[in-house]
Amino acid sequence: MQHIPTTLDHGFEYIGGDLSTDFTNTRSGRYEGPGHEHLQNYADLVEFLRQGEMLRPALAKRLIAEAERRPEKAAQMHRRAIALRDAIWRAFARVAAGKEASRDDVEVISRETADAFGHAQLAKTEGGFGWEWPDTDELARPLWPIARAASDLLTDDHERAHLRECADDTCAWLFVDRTKNHSRRWCDMNGCGSRNKVREFRQRQKRAARTAR
Repeated sequence: MQHIPTTLDHGFEYIGGDLSTDFTNTRSGRYEGPGHEHLQNYADLVEFLRQGEMLRPALAKRLIAEAERRPEKAAQMHRRAIALRDAIWRAFARVAAGKEASRDDVEVISRETADAFGHAQLAKTEGGFGWEWPDTDELARPLWPIARAASDLLTDDHERAHLRECADDTCAWLFVDRTKNHSRRWCDMNGCGSRNKVREFRQRQKRAARTAR
């Protein structure tokens, strides 16, 4: 049996306002250039869902055990997860820029959503009824809530209209802007926002110094 340890050196960040945008943010840097991959194997995928409280710890443990019994299948699911994530990012980034998502990317999201709903069960909730997934050892299980979240966001006119990409030149993280006046520019004020505000302040100081000469 192959042991599949998580490669994470820190926790995931959940600042995108939606499971699907948080999932796209598991890659740092610009998508079209060098970046850091946070999902390096199937265990990392499971850990992303577990940390985000989308998988119960007991189920996460069972999925890792199943992945260790079926390493080739786990590797296939990891590749599927990366393909889904990248398709979601490209579709969302184009929507955020006021463009049409490509047909190929929409088809990837659609296919994974159809698979997710093929396993969904209608269940009673506190407010009525909703869809949920069983605690199964099926290795595709982590993909189901992600695909559902992505399709829900794309089909919600209000949420889709507030998709944003971080304004930092070195960051491609996505988020849903739910601020009161919809003026959020940065994925995180403590990171990209703070860094850019400091840079803008220094640029203003330099311009003021040149003017004073």
